[in-house]
Amino acid sequence: MSAPVPVNPSQGAQESQQAQQAQNKAGPTKSVQEATAATRIRTVKDLKEKAPDLYKETLKSVAWTIIRQLRKSARRLKEIQRKARQK
Repeated sequence: MSAPVPVNPSQGAQESQQAQQAQNKAGPTKSVQEATAATRIRTVKDLKEKAPDLYKETLKSVAWTIIRQLRKSARRLKEIQRKARQK
């Protein structure tokens, strides 16, 4: 029987890193279009596909606008109720 071959853990990490670098040079496995100032976005679906980061930020902005409007409406309703109780 032969003796076990010692494994160098850093060698495996180096091979993994090299494989990752080769994949990065080859590009992403999914076809992702890069959005520029000239990119036409006609639908929300287009935005999600062409500029996912902008899509996420747009959704956050819409959500915060809704939250702000709900809070404003709640304050207004409380004020109306407070005035009605005083009469």
